[in-house]
Amino acid sequence: MPPDTFLELAAGHAAAGGPCVSVAPGRAITRRRLHRGHFAFLRAVVEGLAPQAVWERYLPEAGDYADTPRVHRVTGWIRTELAAAAARGGDFAQARLLRLDLAPRVVVPLPTLAAFADTQGLTDCGEAEQLAAYEAAFGMALACQRRRTALLHRQLAAIHTLEARIAMPPRPADGVEAWLIASLAARLIAADVPTLGALHARMALSRAWWRQLRGIGIIKARALGQFVATHADTLGALPDSAQTDLSGERCSALMPLEHLVVPVELSGAAGRFRAPHERCLLAADDDRAAILAWLAARGRAARAAAPATLTQRAYRKEAERMLLWAVLWRRRALSSLTVEDCVAYRDFLLAPDPTWCGGIGQPRWSSRWRPFAGPLSPRSCAYAIGVLGNLFGFLVDQGYLLGNPWRAVVAPCEVARGPDAGRGFTTQQWRGLRQALAQLPPGLASLRLQLALPLLHDTGLRLAELMAATTADLRRTSLPQADGAPLEGWWLMVRGKGGKVREVPVPAVLVDCLVAYLAARGCAGVLQAGEAVPLLGPAHLRPAPSPGETALVSGRTGVSGNAFHRQLKRFLARCAERLEGDDPAAARRMRAASAHWLRHTHVSHALAAGVPIEVVQQNVGHASLDTTTRYVHTECARRLQAMQRLWQIDSA
Repeated sequence: MPPDTFLELAAGHAAAGGPCVSVAPGRAITRRRLHRGHFAFLRAVVEGLAPQAVWERYLPEAGDYADTPRVHRVTGWIRTELAAAAARGGDFAQARLLRLDLAPRVVVPLPTLAAFADTQGLTDCGEAEQLAAYEAAFGMALACQRRRTALLHRQLAAIHTLEARIAMPPRPADGVEAWLIASLAARLIAADVPTLGALHARMALSRAWWRQLRGIGIIKARALGQFVATHADTLGALPDSAQTDLSGERCSALMPLEHLVVPVELSGAAGRFRAPHERCLLAADDDRAAILAWLAARGRAARAAAPATLTQRAYRKEAERMLLWAVLWRRRALSSLTVEDCVAYRDFLLAPDPTWCGGIGQPRWSSRWRPFAGPLSPRSCAYAIGVLGNLFGFLVDQGYLLGNPWRAVVAPCEVARGPDAGRGFTTQQWRGLRQALAQLPPGLASLRLQLALPLLHDTGLRLAELMAATTADLRRTSLPQADGAPLEGWWLMVRGKGGKVREVPVPAVLVDCLVAYLAARGCAGVLQAGEAVPLLGPAHLRPAPSPGETALVSGRTGVSGNAFHRQLKRFLARCAERLEGDDPAAARRMRAASAHWLRHTHVSHALAAGVPIEVVQQNVGHASLDTTTRYVHTECARRLQAMQRLWQIDSA
């Protein structure tokens, strides 16, 4: 990435209160007037963040945090000034609200969520289910915390309102005496630095800009540099050296889509390939808004919400990466990209810059968040190209862009198309999983796994399809046979990819397990009544509510795919531990497994048992018979047996 681009946007995010590393200042250098740093500091303190960290981030020029009396005086002064401003505007309720100290106070000592889950036997459940059980046990204490949170939100809203009214950002034309303490301003004026603009220009000329200024040492110079960098949105960004703190770590301009601030010239408002505005069907004025419109249009509603959420996250990730690369690395608006730019981005996906890569699982609000975890495989690169082609195609269809450059870009030739038939369990491994399921401790969480895993294996359902299925989708049929005897069985109606509906046979023994599982959830009789209750439910139920109270956790509610996936991964990890000593390779495969492996296992085991390939294709919903054929290992086994006989003859 060009350094000026990276640091220009990093400074803008720092001024907006984004994640950035601050320098350790010396004494206070600014005059006592409210600026955005004061508001950011107070908001962070109200929200319960560590005061020292936010002081050093937003108010480094106000002095050393070790000077505790000074910190208390500044904090009290900020509250007093805000309350006075609210009172001057006639809003006395807001003034009283701003004086409230809403520091967290725990009336009843509550256990941690991990300790509670351990005592309640919920360690295998997802966090959402653990939180629901926690709510059921400590509802009163949590209600008090919610009331405090409501007041906190009102206080934060008041701070935001006053910031927009009275916060005065520094301007280049402002005299240094308007913002800096009198002694420091006098020294700068004596050195022919009368305005903040002149100070910024002097900092930009040399890394040692302060050495020729009498009475200004490195401590004050660092504090002044932090002050100018914090207000880069109005004063301008500093060169690379001015954006480095004591540890040498720089601010990151790599921000998630919802927090990204794009310069106007790169926003796409005047993109090179923008179609005439009067022909555009989108209300979007720039590329970021157009991406958000595409994500919203690609979302699904009703019962298909679970698979759509996973798809939207994948789409957002690819669009987010592309927008960041275009703005920060290529220095072009997304709507100005050419075919050559798209080819360069394809190569970037296969070998991204190390500064763009971070650890897996970093939250999107973290300063350590990065758009990549590492280089993409050829298959992942091909998927990204397909998603971006979809995005640009949508923008062309809606009259936002004139053309789709991704139509001319070829995916990496090493792409392995179709499913990986090797991502499945052997017959022996599946038998071991069944034994491990039978040994689970009693409880709703165990019952859920004991039903779901055999159901995924015996039907070949996708995880999203199982999460969306309800008892209303099950029906019992009686079909005539050639000898006249009826053939009875259960069928599950499934909504698969693209909204396609198919029916899948379900073993009667699993329907019996489902009936017992529903009864344990307090939903006995719903299958016979034809009610629509999710097949898989929560792992903990709230006790019967008192009159007039609504149960927050009901057996009729479903479980998210993410929560079930986490529970399954923990179960597979414990199974892998048992295999570690005897078969380390099988243990590694067990840890890498997911719910989708059961779908692959279903196809492989069904074909090996002699189930006609067209029947398997209909059950799993493959659009092409060629996809199902990839799981047939009969020919490979025959070839291997023939060659082994040859090798035995040669070795004799």
